[in-house]
Amino acid sequence: MDELDLKIVMLLDINSRLSYREIANHVDLSLNAVYKRVQNLIDLGVIRRFVAKINPYAIGAVYVYIFGRSNTHNMDKVILELQHNKNISQLVLTSRNFIYIGAFLRNIHELGDYSSFISNTAEIQSPIVGLRDGSYHSMPIDHIYPKSKMLNLDKLDLSIIRTLHNDSRKAISEIADDLGSTPSTIRRRLSRLIDEGVVELTVDLHLEASGDVYSILVINLKPSTDRTQYAKLISNKYKPFILTCYTFSNLPNTLLFWVWTKTIKQLNDLIIKLNRHYPRLKKISKGISILIKDVK
Repeated sequence: MDELDLKIVMLLDINSRLSYREIANHVDLSLNAVYKRVQNLIDLGVIRRFVAKINPYAIGAVYVYIFGRSNTHNMDKVILELQHNKNISQLVLTSRNFIYIGAFLRNIHELGDYSSFISNTAEIQSPIVGLRDGSYHSMPIDHIYPKSKMLNLDKLDLSIIRTLHNDSRKAISEIADDLGSTPSTIRRRLSRLIDEGVVELTVDLHLEASGDVYSILVINLKPSTDRTQYAKLISNKYKPFILTCYTFSNLPNTLLFWVWTKTIKQLNDLIIKLNRHYPRLKKISKGISILIKDVK
């Protein structure tokens, strides 16, 4: 992939129903060029599906991120067990046997038992548990789905989400035909679901299929540092290499960055620049991803 491919991927990951014209306007390409690039990303296996699902935040779910070094001697068995856990939405294995696990829990009271489950299953002696409270994207986009309260969904609302689950780019007319409704009704209902943040439109994304280097940087800030300022500053300054930054309400000095580079040298150069230009950074831990699993 090149930088334009990456921008297209990130736009679709945030809103997979963006039209090719909207994407073209964001990346300054022709409509035909965007279409060809998206098709190539599909052929490569970088984009597996265009996905629609109920936003877990809309039903009051809590997103936790648990990570640490695994002591297991059978990583295949660990991955298999974790992949079948219904709470896990993201599973990443990086170099040096570090595992990063993102999971949705129904409420905060489940956190203790769930942390113990992950620690025992993945054999992580001292897991770091973060309650995710924000994300900062390097790709500017007008609409990012909010954390909203759950609407009173009726049968038609649920049917719309269900029919879009494996093809979120399906045309309004096709949805209407599938459900025996009118295009105007479907358009109105879907717009409400999107605006209220109830439906999440994204992609089943496998960046590792591109053959590029996909990494996680965990940055520990010095005490009293404005983490929001640093997260936004680094995300904007080093785009497109910085994809997303996670912040955590219970880990005020920790930033977790998702990074894309073409080579290991580019990654190492990025880390050198971060250490040189940002004196408030206390420590940077690097993990090269060797397995990415997004459970959509």
